[in-house]
Amino acid sequence: MKALRFAAAALAACALGAAAQTPAGEAARGKPLYMKNMCYTCHGTGGQGTRYGGRLAPSPLPWEAFAQQTRHPRAAMPRYPVEFVSDADLADIVAYLASIKPGPKASEISLLKE
Repeated sequence: MKALRFAAAALAACALGAAAQTPAGEAARGKPLYMKNMCYTCHGTGGQGTRYGGRLAPSPLPWEAFAQQTRHPRAAMPRYPVEFVSDADLADIVAYLASIKPGPKASEISLLKE
């Protein structure tokens, strides 16, 4: 039982440590940075994804995964090192993507009901 409590406490401490390292971003600054860095060319202006890049919004990856993919991408995505897009700018971009609300469900669109 003590081992289980210790494991739970260790896991919680790791999660809190990761959350403490996540920089705070501002969505208002993130949208122009998303456009300036040409993220929209592959991921769409609203992060909806295209045939060239995956969907980023309305639920972006957690900070650590987003930063990893941006700094060391897999597949054909260009690399954005910290010298070109700072961690603060990247946090603003993530905040912008997180601020995008999901669209309506198909069942809620009146034209699709006809």
